[in-house]
Amino acid sequence: MAATTNITLNKQASGERVTPGLIFVLIWHGVVGLGLLFGAAQLWQVEAFFNLGTFVPRFLGVALIALAAVMFGTIPLLYRLHNGARLIGIIFNFFGFALALLLFGHLIGLYLGIDDLARGLFQNAPLLLGFPVGYGLVWLARRFAEDSTPRVRLEQIGLGVMMLALIVILWQSGLANSIGTLISSFTRVDVLAAFAALFVFLAAGTVLLRQGDRFGETILQREAWQGWLFLLPNFVNFMLFFALPLLLSFYLSFTDYAGVGNTPPNFIVFDNYARMLSLDAAIITPEQNLQDFVRPNHFEIARITLGDQALVLAARDPLFWLSLMTTFRYCVLLLILSIPTALGLALLLNAKIPGMQFFRAVYFLPSIAAVVGVALIWQWLYNPIIGYINYAITGLVTGLNSTFGTNITDPAIAWMTDENIMLLSAVIMAAWQIIGFNAVILLAGLQGVPKEVMEAATVDGANGWTRFRKILLPLIAPTTFFVTVTTLISGLQAFTEMFVLFGNSTSNARLTTVFYLYQQGFQRFQMGYASATAWVLFAVIFVITLIQFRLSSSNRAYSD
Repeated sequence: MAATTNITLNKQASGERVTPGLIFVLIWHGVVGLGLLFGAAQLWQVEAFFNLGTFVPRFLGVALIALAAVMFGTIPLLYRLHNGARLIGIIFNFFGFALALLLFGHLIGLYLGIDDLARGLFQNAPLLLGFPVGYGLVWLARRFAEDSTPRVRLEQIGLGVMMLALIVILWQSGLANSIGTLISSFTRVDVLAAFAALFVFLAAGTVLLRQGDRFGETILQREAWQGWLFLLPNFVNFMLFFALPLLLSFYLSFTDYAGVGNTPPNFIVFDNYARMLSLDAAIITPEQNLQDFVRPNHFEIARITLGDQALVLAARDPLFWLSLMTTFRYCVLLLILSIPTALGLALLLNAKIPGMQFFRAVYFLPSIAAVVGVALIWQWLYNPIIGYINYAITGLVTGLNSTFGTNITDPAIAWMTDENIMLLSAVIMAAWQIIGFNAVILLAGLQGVPKEVMEAATVDGANGWTRFRKILLPLIAPTTFFVTVTTLISGLQAFTEMFVLFGNSTSNARLTTVFYLYQQGFQRFQMGYASATAWVLFAVIFVITLIQFRLSSSNRAYSD
């Protein structure tokens, strides 16, 4: 109670005089608020915003008006030393600093310069040998006695070699030209304005940052804004490259946006979703024509025979439903092949066998490999002529026929062209890559099982299968649930495997939902329809994950 009284008294005493720094912040917040209102007014008058229609600029204008209201609202609160307004001001000013820094980097060509620097480093790669040579000299110097002449000289030579290598590499990569371009860019008004905004945002945020005592800041409040500042870079990245594109795709899903040309999108409300999800069902005989019983432009996607009749499902967009069914089959096969195998592998890795650390690393390696590289390797393995898989099958069949006198025919499996096999080919490759990750997660769950419980079950006479089924599996249920959810979500988003593995194939057997989304958006230029497909897929993933959570909550070992 006494501490609270002291904080209040200190806050009231410090509030007797408004500092020049705080006056600067108040003026700056007013300027920013006016700037946001001006930007909102300009956006409201825009008729063609990157060919996205008038909705997007007006939505951004409303967002700017809301931010301006926040800025104006903080002015009287800061004047009265309200610490909540101070925290809002800190976060807002440093967020503005981050955006101004990104804009400044763009205006001076920093990002293009980084590409040029990377290209220069690649072209001058032999010069990078100067760093290991210099480090080797420093390492050798540490073998001598401290403060001895050989040690000092070798360290100086080693550091000099590394510094010289760095200077030469930067010079050869065009650093001098980049510096000249940077200096000359400061003659432009937009660059100077971005730099000034960057500096003022930083100054205002720093002023508020250092006036915690005047605002009566508590330790918990200080920890709060420090945590938010640590999260700020990721928050900026989330807003610019995830949240805003997400909102844009949601808007486009209600339009006929093409993505090319100068024609703005038309707002067609739910037409994309209606076209995608439209289904008809009819019971017909073999002599009857399906088109007489379903709506126009609906085509058969499934048929169930019921004696002399058949229940037929027809869809307005049969490819979407085909892709959805292919995705579900892919997920089921992936779960069957990857999770039991990963669990068996985790049980082996959990055993007290020499060299297990090495095998754990080896089995995990496929999980960190790039999907494109993995797909190219499996594309070679699946090759019907030179692939090792068919070569091994042919050798096995030949050996069995010659040893046992059988007459087994070599199947000569067309892994990448047979529509009945293509999905299985992709699943085998994906399971091979994800098994290592699942095994490591399951291994962590197995190592968390109390040894005392397993020992007590053994003493009570439970055999290995009983211990596994009655004790081990229930105790690792949370881990198994996590692995199942992540594997299922990964399967529902399958795209790269199909795209790279089957190359230029036009077969619909490779058509997953994400692949279909890609075709609609980037091959047929129906961005609005592709956006609607993405949101339907999101809804499917959300519902399936929610069902899994509901089912898992009934698991006693998990809920406890």
